[in-house]
Amino acid sequence: MASNQINSVSGQPRNYHKASADRMIDFQKFARRYEISNDFAVKLRGLEGYEFVFICDDSGSMNTPLGDAIYSHENQPTRWDQLKKIVSVVVDLASALDPDGIDIYFLNRQPILNVRSSAELGSVFAMLPEGSTPIVPVLRQVLQEKHCQIHERKLLILLATDGVPTDEDERPDIKTLKEVLMHERIPADRVPVTIVACTDDEYSMEYLNNWDKIIPNLDVVQDYRSEQKQILDCQGKDFPFSFGD
Repeated sequence: MASNQINSVSGQPRNYHKASADRMIDFQKFARRYEISNDFAVKLRGLEGYEFVFICDDSGSMNTPLGDAIYSHENQPTRWDQLKKIVSVVVDLASALDPDGIDIYFLNRQPILNVRSSAELGSVFAMLPEGSTPIVPVLRQVLQEKHCQIHERKLLILLATDGVPTDEDERPDIKTLKEVLMHERIPADRVPVTIVACTDDEYSMEYLNNWDKIIPNLDVVQDYRSEQKQILDCQGKDFPFSFGD
């Protein structure tokens, strides 16, 4: 049922482009909206022309509340809420840098293609996550479907997850994901991957430790609050570090 609902949202790929001048205006608005520092904004401009793909973990564990004492139990945001916030930021960024928007894939439902505004995400994220964590087949699907485009422009894959990948029998399968990242991005320097942790539970993401040191063109990012704490502990509490950064 979930897949049918998503199909009605995604429809057919939309083939339209936004002029470069309009994208520059959108990027400036994006940087102001999310309080992006000037130095980081310059780095982000280097992604212009990349093909953006976001792989979202919509497994059942994404319903887990975040461990944050500042919220009451009734208003406790979940990992799914955090993911929506992250995807919204990336969609607004991609619309300013990627001429045909961003494609969003899920682990347990159909993708939505050429998304150009975070306003398009409401109905998708209103459906609660359920299912397992089949990261590998979805990652392989993206690599296969985008294979021809990789030679025209670089493909940036962002993968947001809260746990260990599973195989077709729902058993943990970390080894295959590592092998795909190491050997099936061809060429790897044109397919950078960023893995975003959607949890403050360090144990569940322990398998990613040091992967970005041994796997080329891979970056592993902690959840925002953990990253913020680490940065402020090092740089001081007055160091500017927004959610956009």
